[in-house]
Amino acid sequence: MVAIGVLGSNLFIDAISEYYALYPEISFINYSYESPWEIDHLLDRAGKEVDFLLFSGAIAYYFGQKKMKEYRLMATYVSFNEFVLSLSLFSIYFHEKIPLEKISIDLPKQEFLENVLKEIHITDLTMSVKDYPWIFHLEEQTQSFDISQFIQFHLDLYKQGKTQFALTSIHAVYEELQKLSIPSIYMVQTKQSLKETLERAVTLTKLKKTKDSQIAVISIKVMNYPTSHGEQEFRLKLLQYLHEIAKQLNARVSLEQHQPFLIYSNRGSLETVLKEKSLQKVLELEGKINSSLQIGIGYGYTMNDAENHANEALFFSEKHSKEKTQIFLLDEDKKLIGPLFENEKQFSLKNEDKEIQNLSESLKMTAKNLNRFLDFIRLQQFRSFSAQELADYFEVSRRSAERIIKRFLEKELLMVTGEEQPYDLGRPRALYNISDKLKKYFV
Repeated sequence: MVAIGVLGSNLFIDAISEYYALYPEISFINYSYESPWEIDHLLDRAGKEVDFLLFSGAIAYYFGQKKMKEYRLMATYVSFNEFVLSLSLFSIYFHEKIPLEKISIDLPKQEFLENVLKEIHITDLTMSVKDYPWIFHLEEQTQSFDISQFIQFHLDLYKQGKTQFALTSIHAVYEELQKLSIPSIYMVQTKQSLKETLERAVTLTKLKKTKDSQIAVISIKVMNYPTSHGEQEFRLKLLQYLHEIAKQLNARVSLEQHQPFLIYSNRGSLETVLKEKSLQKVLELEGKINSSLQIGIGYGYTMNDAENHANEALFFSEKHSKEKTQIFLLDEDKKLIGPLFENEKQFSLKNEDKEIQNLSESLKMTAKNLNRFLDFIRLQQFRSFSAQELADYFEVSRRSAERIIKRFLEKELLMVTGEEQPYDLGRPRALYNISDKLKKYFV
């Protein structure tokens, strides 16, 4: 059964677990914590137990980046938005009868509050706010996060009589404020947002499982390969070692191809091995044959694509170093990762397909994003999809996904195929599928 790990406070897990029953085909494993500092320990467990991660918010997601990369785990989190903030402020105002200027607030970006006030035409109100916008800068080095600063922020304002109530977006801060007897609430999390987040996690997990069925090819080149004397004996010995490695990967070795030698597997099996860092047998091979190796791994939806990507990855392995064993990986999106198990970096290789280039120019989008869209269609197995499903895959807002869809509709590359009624009583969502004009790009 597919497993999703849910990380958050006990309050969050109690709230979201009510909706687990909507997905009987999914196993949900809860990992509760009192402080974000416990996340690394929990991810060490989750990395061996789940297929996907769902975090309670941006803070936990931010501090889980290193371990997620280490265990090669995909994840999502409950997003913060103006609606959550508006409901929280309305709840305080209605139930506590406290004016807005007497509320201290911590939140990811002060911009959220400014947008809310602007929408209701409040321009002359000064509120006490402390934010942490760097939490969204995932590409930068992880910053420290001192929760005590946020507790002190609310405490000082309350003691000075400047505020009467605290609104916090951090579970650990809420727990401490309660201990200090400071009137406070945690941001209101609506049932709608919890259900939508859970649905997003399930959708992304299913997409990942479909992706796991991709073909994976490992191309191995021996740097000190004998050219004449002893070549046959060396090849037989090497094939014996490669068959041992293939067993570990639930794979097969090509007997027709040599130098480079090819091993055929699937992405799911290989990702498991990479996640567990158990490609040790491949690295041990260097000592057994007394030669460094250059290794390229390629993923693809077809055998030809996977082989081509493995060959391209092999080229970069050779280019990087011929003195020691190097492993590079090139996926279906032309994303190059390597050297594996060292200081891994990611590069995006330019797509030279003329048809893709022409179509991307017509749609006014990058070839990379166009290829991602085509991959999304393949992962959906050519079923109809909603704007939200596309948004989840691209990790953008629904509005951004709708703009992408509009471009394809205008070029008659997509068509509306029907409507889908969500779990709640919200408006039906349009469903889309590719038209005959787009089908030629999948041949």
